[in-house]
Amino acid sequence: MLAYVCLVALFTFAAVESKVFSRCELAKELVRVGVPRSDVHHWVCMAQYESSLNTAAQSPPNSDNSRDHGLFQINDYWNCDNGNGRTKNGCNKRCSVFRDDNLTDDVACIKQLKREHGNTYNFSYAYRDNCLGQVTTSFLGTCSY
Repeated sequence: MLAYVCLVALFTFAAVESKVFSRCELAKELVRVGVPRSDVHHWVCMAQYESSLNTAAQSPPNSDNSRDHGLFQINDYWNCDNGNGRTKNGCNKRCSVFRDDNLTDDVACIKQLKREHGNTYNFSYAYRDNCLGQVTTSFLGTCSY
């Protein structure tokens, strides 16, 4: 029985893949999963400063003991469920789905947050502090996406 449990655990953890993207790779993937080309540079800038383009990123505890998850550092108090029972879970997802290399859930959540914040990226401190008012198109240089 113990061997069976260990095998199930091994396959469960092996199934979750993470990725550290290059800026160009991320731009292509974002377009593939539905981000308008005209917005991609904003998303890449945000991901650069939120997670260093790492889908497995998880923050240390914030001042309220919440954590941020994945490429866009989606917060587990407001926007995803980390299983501790203390969440608003605005995006209706487990936090673990934001720490894999499938960006479909991440993009859907960020699009929702963007709509809730007046079609802006003001929900992201990293975006406000590093990308807002900057020429973020330079983030993609000569990338084709």
